[in-house]
Amino acid sequence: MTMTHNRLEILNNLIHRLNSFCEGYRQNIAIIGEPYIGKTSLIKELLASDKIKKDDMIPIYLETKIEPFDFCVKRFIKSALFNLLRSDPSLTTPPDTVLLIEDLKRTYPKTAQTCAKVLQDVEKSRLEEAYSAMLDIPATIHEESKKRCVLIMDEFHNLDNFPLKHPFATLAKKIIIQKDTMYILMSSKSTLSQRLLSEKLSLLFGNFEKIILPPLDINSSRIFLQENITGANIPHAYLDFIISFTGGMPFYMKVVCDEIERAVFSKKLSPDDFYALIEYALAEVIFKKTGTLNQLFSNMLLKFSDGRLLSKSTSVLISLSSENKKQQDIIKSSRLQARDVSRILSRLVETDVLARNGSFYRFKDRLFCFWLQSVYLKKILSFSIDDTLEEDCFKSDIKNRLNAFLKEFEKGLYSRVTELFRLFKNDVIQLNGKKHKFMAFDNVREAENSALDNTGILAANGKTRWSCVIKKERVTESNASDIVKNAKSASKKDRVSRNIIVCLEGIDENAYLIAKEAKFWVWNTQDLNVLMELYGKPHIS
Repeated sequence: MTMTHNRLEILNNLIHRLNSFCEGYRQNIAIIGEPYIGKTSLIKELLASDKIKKDDMIPIYLETKIEPFDFCVKRFIKSALFNLLRSDPSLTTPPDTVLLIEDLKRTYPKTAQTCAKVLQDVEKSRLEEAYSAMLDIPATIHEESKKRCVLIMDEFHNLDNFPLKHPFATLAKKIIIQKDTMYILMSSKSTLSQRLLSEKLSLLFGNFEKIILPPLDINSSRIFLQENITGANIPHAYLDFIISFTGGMPFYMKVVCDEIERAVFSKKLSPDDFYALIEYALAEVIFKKTGTLNQLFSNMLLKFSDGRLLSKSTSVLISLSSENKKQQDIIKSSRLQARDVSRILSRLVETDVLARNGSFYRFKDRLFCFWLQSVYLKKILSFSIDDTLEEDCFKSDIKNRLNAFLKEFEKGLYSRVTELFRLFKNDVIQLNGKKHKFMAFDNVREAENSALDNTGILAANGKTRWSCVIKKERVTESNASDIVKNAKSASKKDRVSRNIIVCLEGIDENAYLIAKEAKFWVWNTQDLNVLMELYGKPHIS
């Protein structure tokens, strides 16, 4: 089961799962989302909620980092014991974990004994035994405290980096046996984590509900920006540019908001000069050497290119950032061998740096793509020693992009989607896991439908005709039935061979089934924006 709804629905679902677990029904959860999309913030909000039964559970949070295994073990024990401590008001807080284990011997002897054994096994390099015993700690806590544990493992895929023979097989056994421990696994590596869940953690008892965490939707993103920019009343069009530019990533948006706030409160810039505020903020965080996102992206590039900034991987990434979206175009631009480009692209897709949509490749992180092209590459190619001049050029680039976005913003939805259909060039593109050929149309026009009181798009190429209906509100079962019924009669008149419904606010489950049974393609906002991105257009907001 996979959820792709908005954050509030996801949060409410998690609250329901936790409370059901306290009553004896366990449903393990896997939360998957891009880096910096807000997975950890979601968990913090969940654990802080007044709606969960906090007195009946003990949460244990562990971020599995790439580090020595003994560091991970000690952080696990510290998290488990200090959360046990918080759940028992009769216990006092000692200054360190070792003293806490000693104190627990009186009240929770088995828990103290298990923790001591884990530390001894690590000391004697018995890592397999230490790992197995570490995963037994939540069950031992439940046995003695009568409170169920919720084990939250952030970036769980990193377990594979420890010198353990079968980390996921051991974890799977514990999940099956320990029915009084609920597991919440999180990962920013979508491809890898979903493979692990299907191959290593696909369990008859203790299966995982997958929650795919999307970027914030447009309304949530606007609220987020407005709450974090208190010094200026920025209009929606400019807010939508920031959202589109950052890909709706909460961390990126927060960093930009902080710079706008500093500029306003320090009186460097007027709160009414929206162009200057956005140009200044993006220059501070992305262009300058000390900028938070500049440093982040520099480290990301170093990691993706195996520590060699002038590697073949870097050449491929730079080529792709320069609008070369197909493999043959990347080969020509990078001047590399076809087999090298193919190997590098496959690795970058496997590690979730890139996404492949049929014959197209694209960056999963749009802001990283921008940084590669407009900061990293330009600094490499520049002969100027005047940083101020280069910064002015960067701000001019931002201004041009903002102007282009505002121009698109004014066009209206149907006009923009009509233009998108005119850009199709018989390309094979993958959407929702399926490959489709997107025809090069001779004629694309808006088509009004008085029966349904909405406007659609009719695209034609010879005898081939596609019809696209765009719904701005959530599509209900009744809406879907009307659209399908109308499409059947229109198909005879206009000889339509392909029907598409775009659901900007989502679609009900029964409505989706009706559309799929009628062989409709169903696109959501994310699908539409993938196409907009592939053809070089700003996102639909």
